[in-house]
Amino acid sequence: MSSIADFVSGYSYKGTELTKSNIAMATIKNFDRKGGFKLDGYKEIVPSSKLKDTQYAELFDTLVAHTDLTQNAEVIGNAEPVMSKSGYDDIVFSMDLVKVVPKIKHISKFLIAAILQDKKFKAHCLGYVNGTTVLHLSKKALPEYELYLPDDLSVLKPLDELVTALYQRISANIEEITKLETLLDTLLPKLMSGEFDISDIDI
Repeated sequence: MSSIADFVSGYSYKGTELTKSNIAMATIKNFDRKGGFKLDGYKEIVPSSKLKDTQYAELFDTLVAHTDLTQNAEVIGNAEPVMSKSGYDDIVFSMDLVKVVPKIKHISKFLIAAILQDKKFKAHCLGYVNGTTVLHLSKKALPEYELYLPDDLSVLKPLDELVTALYQRISANIEEITKLETLLDTLLPKLMSGEFDISDIDI
C-alpha cells in the first residue's frame, strides 16, 4: 500500500478546544460499528495553531480507525470516506484516525476507499491490533498491506469511474436526506402547534 499512498496522522487536540465552531472534527465516533460514516459523530472544534494543513479532511478522503473502545474490534481497521461535511466549513480528523492519500496517477481517492473497504483489509488489520481496554492499530498496518495491481494502472480507469459514480451518488443521497430531515424538524413543530393548517390540502 505504501507504493500507492501516503498516510497522515490526525490532530492531537485538547478538551478545551472542543467548542462551538464552523469547524468539525472527525473521530472514531463517526465510525458506525456495523459500517458506515455517522454524521452525528462530528465534534465542533476551534483548533490551535499546531494544526497542520494536512490534518484537514476533504470530501471523499478516506480515514482509517486506529483506536477502538469495543472489545470485539468492531471499529478498528475500518476505512470510511468522508461522505458529507454536514454543513461545516472545514473538517479536521483526530489522532485516532489516519488519512490515506493516493500519490500516483490512476489511483484516485475513490479507488483508495474501495480497496480499503474490502473485507481483506479488515482481516489484515486484525493481525496488527494490540492493547486490552483500548485497542490500537499499529502504524505498520497500512503501509504493509499487500494488494495485487496491474503493471499498467491505466486499465483501472473503468473501475475508477464505476466506484467514483457510486460514492458520489451515496454522498448526494446523504445530502438530500440531511436536507429533508432538517425540513421535517422545522415543519413538524409548526404543524403540531397549529401554526400551519393543512386541512384544506387534498391528498
